[in-house]
Amino acid sequence: MKAAAREENGPPPLDPAWQDEGLRLEMLAEMTDPATVEILEARAPAAPREIVEIGAGSGTIARHLARRHPDARVWATDVDLRHVHDGGLPNLVPLRHDAAADPAPVQGVDLIHCRSVLIFLDEPEEVLARLVGWLAPGGRIVIEELAGFPPYDPTTVVGGALDGVSQVLSREAGADPQWVRDLMVASPPLLERYGLTDCGAQVRVYPFHAGSAASEFSRLTLEQLRPRLLARGHLTEPQLDAAVTLLRDHDLVEPASSVLSVWGSRPG
Repeated sequence: MKAAAREENGPPPLDPAWQDEGLRLEMLAEMTDPATVEILEARAPAAPREIVEIGAGSGTIARHLARRHPDARVWATDVDLRHVHDGGLPNLVPLRHDAAADPAPVQGVDLIHCRSVLIFLDEPEEVLARLVGWLAPGGRIVIEELAGFPPYDPTTVVGGALDGVSQVLSREAGADPQWVRDLMVASPPLLERYGLTDCGAQVRVYPFHAGSAASEFSRLTLEQLRPRLLARGHLTEPQLDAAVTLLRDHDLVEPASSVLSVWGSRPG
């Protein structure tokens, strides 16, 4: 993974140790979890036994799955577990794990969910192929990625700030927005290439309204990346402060956050 190589030279841009990272992850979950749960309710096998949540973050989806499927074992995996909470659920197993390098936590996985992970990996399609190989016959996978929608306009205050975020994450965290674009355009054929069936996709758009989870998630991301955005010359301090103020205090027509969700099943 690109991120693993960078950590040897200092903390990653999206540092799990940042003082407000827990809150930032909570805002991401508040924004995206309802749609994710809706998809998982529709796509999960009827009686899964082994479930893997990749990039568990604060563990909200893993906890939902553990409650929803009490007879299943839910593996909440992440390269850093400090924000993962098991909620006292006996069938939820936190596991430090790198999906790009480590073997499957268990053989014959019935359901895999992965959100905002593959975009940061060197070879996301190769990792996707690995994940598909973990599935039991009849197993299902749901992949979700954050994406700018519409593309951020760098001439606007907030658009310029978020375009700077994209540049920092592309250059310093290995994020590949082209992966998301390709997935958006060609998700059924791409998933079918790995032998999946019953494939589908959807995009959910989350407008920036004052106090909303979408606005707060983007505001906190700007604050975490503030030193890098200023040091790399992507923004001046007044520009960054203006974007933070707009996200915190105003309803914005654009740009907006969006999440692409794709899914498929392994025949069996």
